[in-house]
Amino acid sequence: MLIFDSGIGGISILENIKKNIPNINYIYLLDNEGFPYGEKKESFIIQRCIKIINTIIKIYPIKIVIVACNTASTISLSILKKIFNIPIIGVLPLLDQAIKKTKNNKIGLIATTATINSSYIKNIMSECIYAKSIKVIATNELAKLAEKKIRKLSISNIKLKNIFNSWIMLSVKPDTIYLGCTHFSFLKDEIQNIFYQPITFLDSHITVTKIVKQYFLNNQTNQIIKKNVFLYSEYNQEINKLLWFLKKYQFNTIKKINLN
Repeated sequence: MLIFDSGIGGISILENIKKNIPNINYIYLLDNEGFPYGEKKESFIIQRCIKIINTIIKIYPIKIVIVACNTASTISLSILKKIFNIPIIGVLPLLDQAIKKTKNNKIGLIATTATINSSYIKNIMSECIYAKSIKVIATNELAKLAEKKIRKLSISNIKLKNIFNSWIMLSVKPDTIYLGCTHFSFLKDEIQNIFYQPITFLDSHITVTKIVKQYFLNNQTNQIIKKNVFLYSEYNQEINKLLWFLKKYQFNTIKKINLN
């Protein structure tokens, strides 16, 4: 199983999979050379995803791929499924879940600028009869703050409040927030603390895990990949700051991979 993202956001997907399917091995690819995808052009994101999967397939006998990035999923998932003949799973915002959960009919959707501007989001918003109840924030800054938190660097509360200012100022604030970026799951506590009311957070983690679990139930073959591997596309000092965090995921190998 390959899981990839431009940052550590996809680790939140991996964490949920590990809790529910503890005995599978995995490859996590951190494409930090391309971080953040949310600031890249659609053409770059599509070609990058194709390159990543093609590169890994040549080295490792993977049977399933998780595009653990909402930006990459909303932009490239349909294309990737046409190109590759193995299951490709993406993380896509499912706003119907938020509509069922909200009690005050105010829903928040926060995602990267690229995700919010994607045709996928535009289509589901245009088809959603509750679209007027959905408040949207497009930000790339929140993913960067999540990366800082994971590396045990301080996060500016002022920056956080500035990101959510348009919601904080509302007389009736969203009681349900859909986290449309896998990075954002690491910041639930910080986001909750800037609102003076309980928030229900939703994301794609449970849905993705169910699909992966069903795949392995339906395909009970011996795993060819016998160890957990962590790959990164660019070496820098930030990688060293991640090593403590990666220990609990039991990676047997941590190394650089060339995607150029």
